[in-house]
Amino acid sequence: MKILAKLKMLLLALALSATGARAEVMEVWSHSLENGDYAKNVRQYERLRPIVEELGAYVEYYLEDIDGAPVSHFVVKFDNMRGWGAYRDRLGGDADFQKWNSRFRAKANALQVNTALMNNIYEPDARADLYRGTSLFYISQWKALPGQTLALQAILIEAAKTAENNGIFAQVYANGYDDTYMVVWAFDSYTTAATQWSFIHDSSEYQRFFQKAVKSNAGVFVDQSWMNKTMPYEGN
Repeated sequence: MKILAKLKMLLLALALSATGARAEVMEVWSHSLENGDYAKNVRQYERLRPIVEELGAYVEYYLEDIDGAPVSHFVVKFDNMRGWGAYRDRLGGDADFQKWNSRFRAKANALQVNTALMNNIYEPDARADLYRGTSLFYISQWKALPGQTLALQAILIEAAKTAENNGIFAQVYANGYDDTYMVVWAFDSYTTAATQWSFIHDSSEYQRFFQKAVKSNAGVFVDQSWMNKTMPYEGN
């Protein structure tokens, strides 16, 4: 499975991370929309969710707009790497999961566009329900240039701290799609996002950091998107 193939990269990210294996870990299963209808994806997710929750996972659904193309995400989260390992040990032998696998795996595979096994490298006390009460997210993805992994990681962590100093709830993840880093800014509404976005870009602290980041030449910008959490839904 692709998720298990990514484990080697995740272990490297954990070794380089200040948070180590203590913080939030997540499997992200990403899919195109079935016949363009997100509700049909959710119907599929609802068949699998109680099975993985019974095995100790915390589950969230997301709908993401990537350059105008909607993508849905089935996210299986754990408090730490140990929790993920215990879940994986039980999953393969679980009778209910085997039934789901035989009946619905082919359809899921046909819609799947990517997978990731990511870990939080910013917040040492982050747990699976980190985003409880939050439903809107701005995502940016970054890739380290050769030999610059640690430098880029340090810059992105500093970026999250700068954002938080300016009122934005921010996190950083390693081992995203195609081994990218993911920076997450969380908001409770688009109105709040627009207000805080304007504020931080006018901030002298942010401007100083931005110039420093550009001069570092540690990585390259890959992509950006907006994402809504739809389950559990806790927004306005």
